[in-house]
This record gives sequence, structure tokens and C-alpha cells, in this order.
Amino acid sequence: MPRPRAEEDGRLTASQVVAHNLSRARELRGLTQTEVAERLARFTGARWSQATVAQAEGSVRGQRMRQFTANELVALARTFDVPILYFFMPPDGAGGRLVTEDRPAGLPCEYLLALLFGHQDNFSILADRTANWAHLLINGVDAPLSDILLDSSEAESASSRTTATVSTRRHPFLPEDVLAAAFHGLAARRVRGAKRPGEEVAAFVENLRGLADALTAFNNYRPGHFVDEEIVAEVADERRARGQRLKDALEAEDDE
Repeated sequence: MPRPRAEEDGRLTASQVVAHNLSRARELRGLTQTEVAERLARFTGARWSQATVAQAEGSVRGQRMRQFTANELVALARTFDVPILYFFMPPDGAGGRLVTEDRPAGLPCEYLLALLFGHQDNFSILADRTANWAHLLINGVDAPLSDILLDSSEAESASSRTTATVSTRRHPFLPEDVLAAAFHGLAARRVRGAKRPGEEVAAFVENLRGLADALTAFNNYRPGHFVDEEIVAEVADERRARGQRLKDALEAEDDE
């Protein structure tokens, strides 16, 4: 299969989509290529350098294409503290094409969303598998401190601790959280960069209409339809208790 060049016709392989989002994640977190290389080397056990990261990002332009492995995707998620699916999100804007071996002309890039989140016919399959992990979705999971992106002062404090098992509690998204995140992003995008009244009246009115649409959709969303309020209260209490225990443990370490 010929190597697509994104700047020429918008066609991307799955690995090029990952490369595109690798660059976005690095910019999002404000990391240099050298800093990314250091974290990837730690999480993969392989040699990564600034040049390696630059080459991986350059894959989106069809230059020395990197084929990302599953282990590298896990390492990328840990490096930037974002979910794995972030790296398969389609590039913004219409017109992109996802190139596969059976479709060299490409599929619509947005088809990736159906592959990421599934579709209605997948519901029973996903529900059956997710049921096995329902307790973790409610109670949360421990993430190693090394995965958490800290500022320089926090990083220095963390590195001075001798306990390697210090972790932080993470609570995975529930299905209704994903829906809320989509509505939140929609509302935020509608008002970002909005024109002031009197500058461009038509654009300002369009922004207000878009915001109204987003708020209407959000108003129709009722988290109570999905979760029991008593369970939510219990989870909140448990989160506070766990947070206090972690704080006490860290303070005890510092005192020693």
C-alpha cells in the first residue's frame, strides 16, 4: 500500500493518525520532544531520543513511517496522561480519509469514532464485557505516581520520596460521563473566540444560537437516569476518605 502524505490529500493510515495525535498531545501538555523521549524510554524500556520522537511525529507527513505497537500506545497514554483512544481520534475538520489495506482510497476519517466507541449493534457485546469491571468503574483504580504529570516543584518533591508504591486514585469515565464530556466540549467550542456585539453581528448571533443548542441538549441530559444518587454519595465519601489517607501517608513520609 502506498504511503499517504497527509498534506497532499488528507489520507492517513491508522499509524499516521496516532502520529498526528502524538504531536497534539505533546503540545497539549507543553512537553519538549526530549521530555517525551525520557518518559517513553521509562515506560517502554526501549531507547527513545529526541530524534526518535521527531521521526514518529513526522510519520504523519509520510516520512519514515512508524508503525506503533500496542505496547507503545499504552506507553503514550501513560506519557501524556490521556486515554488510549485519544490517539485514534480523527483529525479536526472534514475531508480526511482513513487508509486501510482493503480501502487504499480511504474511508471517512470520522468512521474511526464508530471503531473507537462502538455502535448500537455493539451495545450488548460491550455491556457483557463491561459488567465484569463495574466495581472498578465505581470504586476507581490506582495509577502510579510516575504516570501523573507534575510541575517542577511537585516532581522534585515526588522524586525525593523513597516509597515507589505511592499512587493516586483514578475513576474511569462512566458512559454518562462520556456524554457529558461531549456536551461540555460542544458548549465550550461554541463560545470560544466569539465576537463581541457590534463587531460582527451575524457571527455573534450564530455563536449565541450554537450555545443555546448546546445548553438545550445538556438540559435534556439527566445523570440521575443512569446512576443511583445514594451510590453517588457513597462513592464521593469513599473518594474523600481515600484522598485523606493518601495525604496522611505523604505527610508521614515527609515527617520521617
